[in-house]
Amino acid sequence: MKKNLLALCLALPSAVFAASNPIDSALESCLNSNSSTVGMSQCYDTANQSWDKEMNRQYNSVMKKLNSGQKAKLRDAQRNWLKYRDSWLTAAKGWYLAEQGTMAGLSLGAQGVQLIKNQALLLKSLNQGSCANPDDCQ
Repeated sequence: MKKNLLALCLALPSAVFAASNPIDSALESCLNSNSSTVGMSQCYDTANQSWDKEMNRQYNSVMKKLNSGQKAKLRDAQRNWLKYRDSWLTAAKGWYLAEQGTMAGLSLGAQGVQLIKNQALLLKSLNQGSCANPDDCQ
């Protein structure tokens, strides 16, 4: 039962966001072609790095448009978000290790990708200035 639930949890994000972004498409393709835990973990690592790069690109682009006061606020917000991300993943790791054992790494990989993707899309919505819903900025 736990394996079926995990498979569903891992499949839903990739199915929901498939083809909505090249990073998501690459992740889905990678996961579909890797059946080992190690291979799938590498897929999440690659997607994590890609979303992190996109997040930083969006952050730097937004920062260029802001005055010094706005820059300070966004910088503080981003630093607080980084702390939140790290705290969330630490808490999730404890839960996943207790509940899922060896599958914990894949769950954490999926969580990490989703956290960074969400932040990248929020920054993109600021950058574009016209996306009330960050999902519309994809």
